[in-house]
Amino acid sequence: MRNIRVFALILVLLISFESFAGKLLTAEFFGARLGTVIDAISKISNKNIIWDKEAVKKKDSPVYLSFRKPVDVDKIFKLILKNYGLIYVKQGNIYEIKIADSALFTLPPVVAKYLGKSVFEGLIELVRSNVSSSAEVKIYHAGNAIYVWDTKENINRLRTLVNEYVKPIIVEAEKIEKTEEEKIQKLKEIEAKKAELESLLVKKEVYVDPQKFKEIEDELIAALSAYGSYKYDPKTGKLTIIEMKTNIPRISKIIAKAQRINIRTKCYYVRALEPAELLMTIKENYLSRFGSIIFKSKEISKALGVEKKAGVEGGRESAQEKEKSIITSLPKLCITDKPEVIEKIYKDFSELLLNRPYQIAIEARIVQVESGYKKDLGIQWTAAGSGSVGSLGYSLNRGTLTNFMFDFPGQNVSPGKGASISIGLVKVPDFSLDLQLSALEQIGKSKLLSRPKIVTIDGEGAEISQGIEIPYQSSSAQYGTNVQFKEAVLKLNVIPRTTPDGNIIMNIELTQDFPDFGKAVLGQPPISTKSITSKVIAKDGTTIVIGGILEKSQEVSEYGVPGLRRIPILGWLFKNKSINITNKELLIFITPKIIYE
Repeated sequence: MRNIRVFALILVLLISFESFAGKLLTAEFFGARLGTVIDAISKISNKNIIWDKEAVKKKDSPVYLSFRKPVDVDKIFKLILKNYGLIYVKQGNIYEIKIADSALFTLPPVVAKYLGKSVFEGLIELVRSNVSSSAEVKIYHAGNAIYVWDTKENINRLRTLVNEYVKPIIVEAEKIEKTEEEKIQKLKEIEAKKAELESLLVKKEVYVDPQKFKEIEDELIAALSAYGSYKYDPKTGKLTIIEMKTNIPRISKIIAKAQRINIRTKCYYVRALEPAELLMTIKENYLSRFGSIIFKSKEISKALGVEKKAGVEGGRESAQEKEKSIITSLPKLCITDKPEVIEKIYKDFSELLLNRPYQIAIEARIVQVESGYKKDLGIQWTAAGSGSVGSLGYSLNRGTLTNFMFDFPGQNVSPGKGASISIGLVKVPDFSLDLQLSALEQIGKSKLLSRPKIVTIDGEGAEISQGIEIPYQSSSAQYGTNVQFKEAVLKLNVIPRTTPDGNIIMNIELTQDFPDFGKAVLGQPPISTKSITSKVIAKDGTTIVIGGILEKSQEVSEYGVPGLRRIPILGWLFKNKSINITNKELLIFITPKIIYE
């Protein structure tokens, strides 16, 4: 370390001064201590330097720099300090070196947007008045940001001052922003209502004789809605009416009455899912000058179903509302015109226009097939005897027919199920061996068919359900024991919609719940639930599969004597084996059919 310091001092002595008065110098340092370099610069620039207690920890940092062209000594001093996270603060003729820090202070866009640039100018003034003389301050007007390089203490103090300055300003700007957004929202709502109203208004022009117009003018005024207006030119006989679409048929009838023309209105159900082209065709090619057409799209309404629950808190009944979206009607097309025009329209578009909607029958078939296979093989045997082998004697105690020495019967073999046979293999005076074999093979198959069927009007929702309510008990400290009920039902909910090509679109909800008494807990069975929600399309009268579930389980169990049961072939004397395979399959079929009259 001493050699490095000596080498650095030699380099300092070799510094060539271009202009001592201007403190311009060239210098090179390779691995010199930061403290040594600062000492050298302080001697050249005649500065009194003191190190802060935190900054002094960096005095041993190595410095590598090379200035081959003359540079101002003060610039070198600042640059070296900054590269090592330091800065000086001048107090009189003393330069105190401290730990430096940096910060970027910004104004949120909402402040600049609603309070203008004067707030940013105030922030600039606040920062400049609270930094040290050697601090570096950069202003970014485009982004309303201020970069500050200063002592760590000053940066921390600036953060507090800026926060206190900006916080109430942001609150005020956000209030203005909220007010402006509310104004914009109100304007949008007004424009939307205006556009909606304008979309409901139509313009109708007809020619009416002045005398006949006088006869209907009062009736016309009375028939106009609050948004309707009219203008009549007696010279040309032109009557211009701006009115709501829904009121045009009434106005048309009044005008036709003045001209002694028979006008009537007829509404048809529309099978087309997108009838815009149909409307345009009828309007441009079929309607007379007295005619008008109104399309009433399908209306979605909320239907509330009430499910009663008994025995809830104190035995009183409570109602839980269930809200569902259903289609209340098919789209309707109402035509106002001369009878012969209406008749021609109906004749030409009879496949799309219906006097009344079709009725549709929907049949669901739920098929549940369950099959099972069991196989059990078991062995039981016992032996008894006494004697000797060489010089060793032995005695083997015999079990009984109900207490075998090796007892591994078939698990599911019982009277009426499986087969069991006992064999006495050896019967000699000193030894006996009895054997009993048991075996079972069981195949089972069950099929359950549910067939709900429902009829509804095209476009209308319908529901059918059948089931039971299962009672169960609940208890509380306040109300004691109460009896409540849980539904287990088969339910079909469907909304059908026919199309011109003979297809039927259906929204289907199918649920099947049934109690499983085989898994009852304290006499109360759990409810097994199967459900499907789907949207499908099918041809009239065809059957489609909309869902299926396949469950397959296989269980193999083996019991025996450790070690002995693994012996090839002979291991069957010391074990039994059971195989249990179960298959469950659920299929759901839907058949829609249009009922023609």
